[in-house]
Amino acid sequence: MSKPVLIIGAGVAGMTAAVELADSGMQTILVERLSTVGGNALDLYKAFPTDDCFYCFEGNRRRPGIRKCFYRSALTDQPNIDLKMNSEVDEISGTPGQFSVKLKVGAQYVDPMRCTMCGLCIEKSDAFRLLSPQCQPQAVVYDPSKQDDGAKQAEEECPTKAIDLSAQSTEETIKASDIVIATGYHEMQPTNVDEYSYGKHPNIVTQLELAQILDPLGKSGGSLVRPSDGKPAKRVLMVQCVGSRDENYYPYCSKICCIFALKHANIVTQERNATQVSVVYMDIRTYDRYERYYRESRESGVEFVRGRVSLITPREDNTLDIVVYDSLLDKYLKFSVDLFVLSSALEPPADSNKIIENLGLKSVSGFIGAADPASENEVVVGDHVYACGTALGPAEIPESVTQARAVVSKILQSRK
Repeated sequence: MSKPVLIIGAGVAGMTAAVELADSGMQTILVERLSTVGGNALDLYKAFPTDDCFYCFEGNRRRPGIRKCFYRSALTDQPNIDLKMNSEVDEISGTPGQFSVKLKVGAQYVDPMRCTMCGLCIEKSDAFRLLSPQCQPQAVVYDPSKQDDGAKQAEEECPTKAIDLSAQSTEETIKASDIVIATGYHEMQPTNVDEYSYGKHPNIVTQLELAQILDPLGKSGGSLVRPSDGKPAKRVLMVQCVGSRDENYYPYCSKICCIFALKHANIVTQERNATQVSVVYMDIRTYDRYERYYRESRESGVEFVRGRVSLITPREDNTLDIVVYDSLLDKYLKFSVDLFVLSSALEPPADSNKIIENLGLKSVSGFIGAADPASENEVVVGDHVYACGTALGPAEIPESVTQARAVVSKILQSRK
């Protein structure tokens, strides 16, 4: 029997590759460092281009009516997928086609195959919580740093005996024929970008944080509110290219930030009744079919200002006075807003350099580069090593899915 394929990262790209390889009869080991699959997409609320829940998104650019639902994909029940949650790749050795991979496997305090999400443990202790009604695996998670007497009681009274508070982390070495890197991206936390005062005032947030505010499953129930006091946010100002297209941080365009911002601008104006939404930009880049987001936002009354933010002054009532230089009018404008939203750069995850160095791969601005940039095989990054999704750089969800399918095709062809 052939050795399994190792997939690092269970975001959209990693899940796509795992499910399609498994459905083709190949053994797959899917490693995810978090307690639920989905990656960043789990926090997006609505995923463009379809504005669906990310679990149900457009899978193919040429067949826009087709949806792929990972919530019903039996990811955790597929016999060809060995899903390892709370786990990380520690070391990779061996030769192409015969990789030896050492994994750090986190303690499994709650058995997802036994957990019925009855809620008893959540009632007993704050150490237990349900990450999302859509989480995969479908189980509550346990935080040992919050252990209390109620946690022990929950363990004893769990009707399916799914809880084991004595569980320990382990190490495991596996063999793999191929490695697929789908480690995704990280939204830059612009604490070092002084002009935007991020981290100094609660009503200055990133786009991903705004998505969590707008999510009906979030703390505010989807209401557009100010983090500082929970009051309705009626005036919103967004600024683009925070940390991206900037030689001091990341010189590249993060590709999806404009679409991300306009998607939120449309939700805010059309569904949350904000009275004023303004977007400060250098260039609006809504390529291909995403131009509709720009048209819809203009029709919804979103104001666009080409320029830069020059001064932010917090007020005692938790509003923010923001001065913007308008380069088209050649004048300064003043905005008083409830919420200031930063469209931050998409950056490589913190551990990407470790994998790049371990496997001797090429690095492009910290993301993984193709083994042969001149070829059309961008997903081939080494001998029996592949990458897909935002591990290769900023990408939209359908693009990540297409790249994952390209990886699957390459691996299947190599097995013939």
